[in-house]
Amino acid sequence: MSKDRPIAGPGTVVGSNVVLTGILRDAGDVAIHGKIEGEITSERTILIGETAEIKGPISGQIITVAGFVKGSIDAGQKLEIMPTGKVYGSISTRELIIRSGAIFVGKSTMPVEDEVADTGEEELDESAKSDIHSFDSVGQAVIEDE
Repeated sequence: MSKDRPIAGPGTVVGSNVVLTGILRDAGDVAIHGKIEGEITSERTILIGETAEIKGPISGQIITVAGFVKGSIDAGQKLEIMPTGKVYGSISTRELIIRSGAIFVGKSTMPVEDEVADTGEEELDESAKSDIHSFDSVGQAVIEDE
């Protein structure tokens, strides 16, 4: 795909009766309602619908998960896990939203920009990190008292 060519058209839609194995790449938006075993990459938005089952890595700018994902997710801008969403794997994003009822099992990392890193806030020590057990409905760590 040429970087100079404008992105036109609706992108890719994978229907609920479709089963794919391999690599799905699109410069435009991607909506998945079926089953995919393999890599999914978009330069824009990826929607994982309620009926979707994904096994493999996902990479895009804005990713919304309402179905099942087993694999890593790299969202350049934002990742939102809807109440019906289930994510099993590591995630990396600048903005994370986990809606009430969603399931997330894995490791979450958020890239730190220079301005944020220089705020003077101290990093959690190792004992405090071990007290983080769950996430609330907007994806912030909930530290439980013993």
